[in-house]
Amino acid sequence: MLAVDGGPRLLPEGTVAPWPHITDEDRRAVVRALDAATPWHWPMRAVQELEEAWAAYTSMPYVVAANSGTAALHMAIAAAGVEPGDEVIVPADTFLASASCVLQANAVPVFADTDPVTFNVDPALVEARITGRTRAIVAVDLNGLPADYDALAAVAERHGLPLIEDGAQAHGATYRGRAVGALGTMSGASLNGSKTLSALGEGGLFATRDEEQYALARRVLMFGEELPGRDRDYNARIMGWNYRIDVLAAAFARSQLRRLPEMTRVREANGAALTAALAGVPGIRPPGVPEGRTHVYFFYPLLVMPEELGLDPADVPVAAFRDALAAAVNAEGLGIMRWQPRPVPAQTLFQELRGYGRGCPWSCGHAAAGHAYRPEEYPVAEEICRRRLVLGQSFSSLGPPNDERTMRRFADVFHKVLVEEREALIALARRGAVIGGSR
Repeated sequence: MLAVDGGPRLLPEGTVAPWPHITDEDRRAVVRALDAATPWHWPMRAVQELEEAWAAYTSMPYVVAANSGTAALHMAIAAAGVEPGDEVIVPADTFLASASCVLQANAVPVFADTDPVTFNVDPALVEARITGRTRAIVAVDLNGLPADYDALAAVAERHGLPLIEDGAQAHGATYRGRAVGALGTMSGASLNGSKTLSALGEGGLFATRDEEQYALARRVLMFGEELPGRDRDYNARIMGWNYRIDVLAAAFARSQLRRLPEMTRVREANGAALTAALAGVPGIRPPGVPEGRTHVYFFYPLLVMPEELGLDPADVPVAAFRDALAAAVNAEGLGIMRWQPRPVPAQTLFQELRGYGRGCPWSCGHAAAGHAYRPEEYPVAEEICRRRLVLGQSFSSLGPPNDERTMRRFADVFHKVLVEEREALIALARRGAVIGGSR
């Protein structure tokens, strides 16, 4: 019997270790940074050590640590020279920050639809969105899988555009042997506590090969001032913010970075083991990994496929099956959830064009007139959002100390729900369809 119907739970409490995985060395690193934090000064050594370590890891010579991935992306947009009314191409299926960083420059995000296999942005559709107003392209390494950077770089080079990598979900992954963080003209990465490289709280990393872009990013980091290298003169050269990272977060992230190669190896092995264990289980589609790329499974995305069970969508709609599957899997002790239930351009911010108020940036005089976001222009992203459930983060982490045995326990849950108790799951979906009014 399914646990959601009163049967025994398959995975006991404590089966899955939470993320991030904290070691004694992480604790010592934070204490050392705490001891060195007085007298207060900037930049602190722990911050510089994190920047130097990320530069060495990615082979990107210029790195700025920030207080979030969102801040790092805003720094990249500013460093790319994006100005009011300019347009920036962004994936339709991503987290809001990939697009809101464009709004922070009073510029206009223009969305491109998704590759149905990788869930990353489709390079051909990126090129179709480019106009005379386009000033940059943002590519996102969604779920832990790098985008198709050879194709995207070719598009960017044809049009003379910087390619900004949003690597927030994919630290440790590689594309044709190159590390995430070094795949675009410049990059922004998150160190949010849930990420594959974690600051436990919040943090971010901007990286570039260009010294001028680095100087611009540093101005954005701290009130528009010139930093570092001389006494502070309190003279803002441009509009800047206070994006400085907390020193304790920087120390924790630096300690975690020392173990990133080993943590990455475990994530890759766990993802491969889970995919192998789910082979033959009907009703779900596990993620694929194209040749030349590695996947670190920040999320392990699954698309629900009720058609594989012979279900008529008029009887059991996809949404009802998805919600029933999520309820059943969660009840068995394995955390699964929806993530991004709609494409970013379908969110209220873009549907109502409120922005900063009075319709800015879309109505501020520099932008093209008549801009609107039509969700039907992103059919692949819409379909993925409709069918997607994800494992990952603390509730079902693929990171260490969880191992391949843990992944087999994950697969046992899906085998129980979709094979052994399939009729009970279908009945649950039918009840949900009636209650939800979708029949």
